[in-house]
Amino acid sequence: MGMLTAMVAVEKTAFHFDRLFSYGVPQELAALVRRGVRVLVPFGRGNRLSQGMVFSVSEEQTSPGLKQIITVLDEEPILNEEGFRIVSYMADNAFCSYYDAVHCLIPAGLAVEAKTTYSFAKGFEKEMLPDLPPEEQKLLRLMLTADSQKELNLLFSGSGGAARRQLAQSLTEKGLLKEEQTLTRRVGDKTARMVRLCEGVDADAVDCTPKQREVLRILQDVGAAAEREAAYHAGVTEAVVRALVKKGLCEYFEQQVYRIPKMPQGEVAPEDLLLSPKQQEVYEGLHSLYERGEAAAALLFGVTGSGKTQIFIRLIRDCLNDGRQAILMVPEIALTPQMLRKFRGYFGSDVAVLHSSLSMGERLDEYRRIRAGEARIIIGTRSSVFAPCSRLGLIIMDEEGEHSYKSDTTPRYHARDIAKLRCVHHRALLLMASATPSVESYYFAQTGRYHLFTLKERFGKAALPAVRLIDMMTEQQCGNYGPLSDELSEELLRTYERGEQSIVLLNRRGYATFGLCSDCGSAVKCPNCSISLTYHKANGYLMCHYCGYTRRPQEPCPVCGSRHLRLMGTGTQKVEDLIASRIPSARILRMDTDTTYSRYAYEEKFSRFEAGEYDIMIGTQMVAKGLNFPGVTLVGVLGADQYLYSGDFRCGEKTFSLITQVVGRSGRYEKPGMACIQTVSPDHPVIRHAAEQDYEAFYEEEIQIRRAALQPPFCDLLVAGFSGTDEKRVADCAAAFHRILEKRLLEAEPKLPAVLLGVSQALVYRINGKYRRRVIVKCRNSRRFRDLLRQAVAEADGQKLLRGVSVYLDMNGDIG
Repeated sequence: MGMLTAMVAVEKTAFHFDRLFSYGVPQELAALVRRGVRVLVPFGRGNRLSQGMVFSVSEEQTSPGLKQIITVLDEEPILNEEGFRIVSYMADNAFCSYYDAVHCLIPAGLAVEAKTTYSFAKGFEKEMLPDLPPEEQKLLRLMLTADSQKELNLLFSGSGGAARRQLAQSLTEKGLLKEEQTLTRRVGDKTARMVRLCEGVDADAVDCTPKQREVLRILQDVGAAAEREAAYHAGVTEAVVRALVKKGLCEYFEQQVYRIPKMPQGEVAPEDLLLSPKQQEVYEGLHSLYERGEAAAALLFGVTGSGKTQIFIRLIRDCLNDGRQAILMVPEIALTPQMLRKFRGYFGSDVAVLHSSLSMGERLDEYRRIRAGEARIIIGTRSSVFAPCSRLGLIIMDEEGEHSYKSDTTPRYHARDIAKLRCVHHRALLLMASATPSVESYYFAQTGRYHLFTLKERFGKAALPAVRLIDMMTEQQCGNYGPLSDELSEELLRTYERGEQSIVLLNRRGYATFGLCSDCGSAVKCPNCSISLTYHKANGYLMCHYCGYTRRPQEPCPVCGSRHLRLMGTGTQKVEDLIASRIPSARILRMDTDTTYSRYAYEEKFSRFEAGEYDIMIGTQMVAKGLNFPGVTLVGVLGADQYLYSGDFRCGEKTFSLITQVVGRSGRYEKPGMACIQTVSPDHPVIRHAAEQDYEAFYEEEIQIRRAALQPPFCDLLVAGFSGTDEKRVADCAAAFHRILEKRLLEAEPKLPAVLLGVSQALVYRINGKYRRRVIVKCRNSRRFRDLLRQAVAEADGQKLLRGVSVYLDMNGDIG
């Protein structure tokens, strides 16, 4: 038998020349190298140690110089056939490397770090030093002074580490040093010390004390128990258990235990979930789709508070009764605690949670619980769509129109696309639900690509809140130049006096959104980014929300040297101070990224607000969606039109969604609700439709604009982004890529439907010292077009145009 050849996807390769690389399989690894296991391989000219995923193994004839696999990192395959299908889809559609896609399917806790260590070989003697070059002598003397292997390892890391590693390679070839590869898991398994009876021990037949016999009887009944539990249930101390181990009657062993994330207390679930007639009609329609056993996609368009969650619960219960698993995705971590509390009340420990706030150990163990089938309901944010479910029956995307479902870093995938792929594989139902669905999804539902279900009324006796539009231009004419209108201030006071709660939305954190020099009029800008700094009263600093740069307000103006600074604009901190000055006795909760650093901040703060410990909650968009607070009867929206005139073609959709969602937090139970929307554009159609909670009217106007402008869903939108620290190089690279792409589009046969726009600066031109430009193409997302894009990037790279410039391709993402 000849040497086996493995096709391996290797980490840290550029997407435009990524492919599967051939590696020889050493005889001693032949039984271990299989499709779906990770391996360690030499890669590139320097043969750097790299991780890879084995895609296939064959007995093809290998060339003599073929590099070989060094070691295998997994005992069993960690990627199944569905996983490979997802990886291939993402590599093709999300413009990423194979291994970038693999990373999405494997929890970070399974990552293995490979390190090269050097030590003295058996043949080394100090007398050999004078015969060596000076640099090699210097390295060996440094190694001789090291007191431990740890100190030795430090010599080859950090500053100068690369040069020393090169010298160590030379010394290894001379037989003076020994090179070894060490592998460490980023996260180890958590274990508990257990105790059990030794084989052949009869609790009633051995000679022992009464206390010891009681421990033996308990272990005989249960099989095994943690040392502490065995002692507790026998009513003895742990010393009794240790004595039994010494006698050889019991033995210790280690058992893996799961690190379960902290879960909110589950609500008490009613024995029978009652649905309204309209809910029942929608549920039966969705249930019939599910029962077909074929892949299907449905959109549930329901106003805020219409009871969509009750329908989710019924469908998930059906799914579990069939022995299948369900994934429920939410767009924000902030929504997870309330959803978990409700679902744990119904389904208990069957629920697992996946989101970025979990520790690596917790995420790893939730992954294992799901893979083992011990958790059948997965609740989480975007990444939960990759949960390792083997019998998937249902995927639900709550608030499906939220743009957080689209990744803005590599790989740039949309969770909806992965969900569709998985539903096809499992013949499952994909249910997208929202009061403000994306324009694209609603269009597909209207044209028959998705099944459409609607809930146009709130559940039970609750009614949609009354909405008032407050013209802030009129407020200024009356002498009020502050961020709070008189009408909203009065409503906040009246709501507080009635013992009810209010939510105030302002999607800008900090105290003042920018500072102006009183002498020269210059805004205080970040030196690394093309934006102004925001003043944070809580820490007394001007801060950049992109790169984290900070400076004191007292520092001189960088333009004229003046120390006279005026703080302008309004953030959540200023609104908090203003409301506190007007209603001094009110208990105010501020929710933004400055107050939710800790892992369980969302759960703790929202739970306290729900329990009535606060009267008014002020926050950014995290308070706008999906939350359910019985005591809230007033919502105020400040700066409702702040994103309405941005350069993104989705600005109207985002504004409508944000206003509609936050207004929907008011009056969700018996008490009537009210919403006050402050705007300088009260007659703008988007603001007017949001105030009327009329999505269908908004959609009819928006879809006409997009049809006329040839925007999604009537085309796909490709953004090629370029960034780097050299402004001219970035501009030249973007321009050259534009020329290459234009030439290839003109030469393509048959012609590809595409409209190539010019090179432009990104909406925020400079971030963290890097200049950013983009090329936008209106196109049809086809295999031929994606291949042409990769060829254009590869051609630019082949002409050395991409040196010092990062490039990405993003289909249907934000155009910023």
